[in-house]
Amino acid sequence: MALLICMHHLAPRMDMTLTVAHLNHCLRGAEATGDEEFVRGASARFGLPFVSACVDVRARAAADGRNLEEAAREARYDFLRETAARVNAGKIATGHTLNDQAETVLLRLLRGSGPGGLGGIHAVSGGGLIRPLIECERAQVLEYLSRRQAEYREDATNQDLHYRRNRVRHELMPYLEKHFNPRLIETLAREASFESAIHDFLETQAGRLWERLRIPLEDGIAMPAQELFQLHPALCHQIVRRALRELLGSLRDIGSVHIEDILQLCRLGQSGKRIELPRAISAMNNLGNLELRKRKHEWHAEYRYELPLPGRCRIPEAELEITATVLEDSSSNAEPRDEGAYALLDLNALPSTLTVRSRLPGDRYGGSGHRKVKRMLLAARIPFAVRLTVPMVAAGEAVIWIPGFKPAKLYRADAGFRRSILLEARQVKSDEA
Repeated sequence: MALLICMHHLAPRMDMTLTVAHLNHCLRGAEATGDEEFVRGASARFGLPFVSACVDVRARAAADGRNLEEAAREARYDFLRETAARVNAGKIATGHTLNDQAETVLLRLLRGSGPGGLGGIHAVSGGGLIRPLIECERAQVLEYLSRRQAEYREDATNQDLHYRRNRVRHELMPYLEKHFNPRLIETLAREASFESAIHDFLETQAGRLWERLRIPLEDGIAMPAQELFQLHPALCHQIVRRALRELLGSLRDIGSVHIEDILQLCRLGQSGKRIELPRAISAMNNLGNLELRKRKHEWHAEYRYELPLPGRCRIPEAELEITATVLEDSSSNAEPRDEGAYALLDLNALPSTLTVRSRLPGDRYGGSGHRKVKRMLLAARIPFAVRLTVPMVAAGEAVIWIPGFKPAKLYRADAGFRRSILLEARQVKSDEA
């Protein structure tokens, strides 16, 4: 109401045309309807156009699996942007005050936010959003309304301590003002201004680097891990935030702890490591690249098939077919051209049926005590997406052959063996497999 009165007073001298917009969140029944009618009446007294809408925010939050505060804020700004476009408004003015600024900074500090978050609420934001009262304390706004003898309504939920902002407003901030800093609101607002300036500088520097480091992926974004990690930590954080913002649209649910965890993947020796992040994002060090991907499906497509000797086995997950042929005299058979596509095995060392399966944690090439399969694949620089589906040919628990590699020594047959098994792998199309 203070914003409306003030802007109505200034409109003639600033050549402004005003429209009043009000969203009923349908959270407080008759009280919310009363708020809407109150604003409608005030608009009529000022002779201003009035636009309103109703959104069942509680139902939207439940449907999207989001908290009520977040769903209400999103619905409110969606409504304001849509209304501004409909009435051809160049700006959207909201009534945030210095107290809102201080509360926001404190909430983000407690959550763990970077300079961008600690910069708080901006007086001017993207999409034509302005906050004319952001440098006025709430007490000044109430005093202004009192002097004008203006009526206003208070949202009853502003007293509900189930909401985090209300707990900060009614419990934490009064305690800090009483015991630590009586000018807490001014101090937090000043810090927000400093952090905002720092953030702007870092954004400029990070933007230049980001264009060079950015590697687009089909379902995400990558960047060279070591090159990123060698930058100043402040720039590292800013670049990762920029990558996540590009991927997700916002940094909602992403805190400093997540950025730190992502950057730990850039250290030497972390190749193959993966972490799960909020909002269905995964981060991993894949052969020297830090990859941020949207999780659209399970990371590990597990499968298991039997391969009789002789016989054949199709692996749709890898788009491969493996054929097993018994050779009575291996020296009389021409070897296939592609060395990695076949394995000549000692028939006497094998069971009657082999297993073709996806990789399992702890797999070793040739059995216990031998080289780890994971390290072999990393050393061969097999891309992560391929490592998920590459088939393991196993005798019991021992992995004895991976297409593309030589067979494990204990199971290998040399040319000249009287009886051996020839395994051949060939690519098949997904519809064929």
